[in-house]
Amino acid sequence: MIMSPLTRIDERQLEQAERQSQLIVPPLNFAMIAPGIYRSGFPNPKSQPFLLQLGLRTILYVYDGDCQPYHQEFIQSNRINYKHFRVAANKEPFEEMDHSLVAQILAEVLDTRNHPLLIHCNRGIRRVGCLVGCIRKLQGWAMTAIFDEYQRFSGTKIRISDQEFIEVFRHPVSIDPQFQPAWLSDQQT
Repeated sequence: MIMSPLTRIDERQLEQAERQSQLIVPPLNFAMIAPGIYRSGFPNPKSQPFLLQLGLRTILYVYDGDCQPYHQEFIQSNRINYKHFRVAANKEPFEEMDHSLVAQILAEVLDTRNHPLLIHCNRGIRRVGCLVGCIRKLQGWAMTAIFDEYQRFSGTKIRISDQEFIEVFRHPVSIDPQFQPAWLSDQQT
């Protein structure tokens, strides 16, 4: 069979489209926090194959808005445990994340029975950034390193109120030592 140049171009375009449809796309601001713990912005349908490869047991959504139906369907169809914590963002001068609610979320994150776990908010910047900052404090990181990581994910959206929250957070986090990650020592909880 003799192929015209147009047919070859069509075949190349088709092959390229097939490769693109198989691309694995992580959610916005995706990163590993620690073994078995991941962070991101709100996953879109294109990131679902990527999330499946993580073998997630739990997804925590920390945002004051509702979860998208396509995300709820993905979670249910893949038998992933799901918890939605309605967390307001830190806003000057009077709004601050609830310290006891943050401690409750951290207890879920640090319980290895929930791992592998994804924690996400809308963009993976502010609420998740504060939670990651609190985890880093529990790990004994220096505040400058914590703020550096926060700023890498927040870009131009740095909020001093978030950094202040991380710095003053001292609420006790209750976790069962039997189920805490190996990288977390007893003195830090």
